[in-house]
Amino acid sequence: MGERRLLEGFSISRYNARNIYSSRSFTRSEVIPISQIREYRIGEFAKYLGVTPDLLKHYEDQGIIQPTRSDSGYRYYPFNTTMLLIECIRLRNYGMTLREIREILAAHQLDTAAVSSRLAENVEHMKEEILLDEALTADYEEFLAWQAPLSERDFDWEIRWSKPMAFLPHTDKYDFLQDPRIYEILKSWMSYIPIVKSSMKAERNGRITWGLLVEERMIRQLKLPVNDIVEFYPPYKVFYYKFRAPLMHSSFENFDTPSHPAFQALRELNLEPRNGYFRTTLMPADWQRDIGYQYGYYAIPVKT
Repeated sequence: MGERRLLEGFSISRYNARNIYSSRSFTRSEVIPISQIREYRIGEFAKYLGVTPDLLKHYEDQGIIQPTRSDSGYRYYPFNTTMLLIECIRLRNYGMTLREIREILAAHQLDTAAVSSRLAENVEHMKEEILLDEALTADYEEFLAWQAPLSERDFDWEIRWSKPMAFLPHTDKYDFLQDPRIYEILKSWMSYIPIVKSSMKAERNGRITWGLLVEERMIRQLKLPVNDIVEFYPPYKVFYYKFRAPLMHSSFENFDTPSHPAFQALRELNLEPRNGYFRTTLMPADWQRDIGYQYGYYAIPVKT
């Protein structure tokens, strides 16, 4: 009958015939009148459900739905499959895998407690993802505000108290550090870049250590693992020297020379540095071709 046809007869189980739009459900023995059951070709059925034909084919491949086939090979979907697909989409949007959905639908008796427990776990994971998305959005907006003054000049500075920070050392100037404690937690830290930032710690004795720097509050919010290799830094009064510079600019290579603009600014402000500083990269240049601009800052604790 064109795009739609009537079923010759169809008996529906209690589970997959339940009408989600009302409280009515069919009993196992109830037979739907032939005149009330239609089948739809794949394109039309997908349109009526707001999904794609590819999704219907994928669910068929996974054994979740089984359309009938005409003699010419066309797929036909009975109307009552609507309820099954809506349930699948609900479970999928709660984070369940197709394998889990298939197991639920194949069970002779729905284990409501088990399903509810699984959904609760997924919702907790969703909450963590929301926190991450919010943190990424806030980080990007902060970067835009930070970058704005550098659109017209190559450097800017400010003096303020730093936030409590945590630093995970990772490399020296030439090689990875070999401390196994680093690699117990490194994977988790790396997964939260750019909230966790690549940073260089420079000490007055000349030692350079590259690693990952993050606000201490984000360790709690993101549930980052820590151990005794992580270094914690309390708030300090800090001189922040913000820069936009080519990759090989002196702001990267020769910071400890008295002629560096950051030290010139410190002298003009009569500020005396404490021991060491951090150099943090916010947006790198093109490292492959040594071109473009990099954005970053030096955080130099100063004596009060």
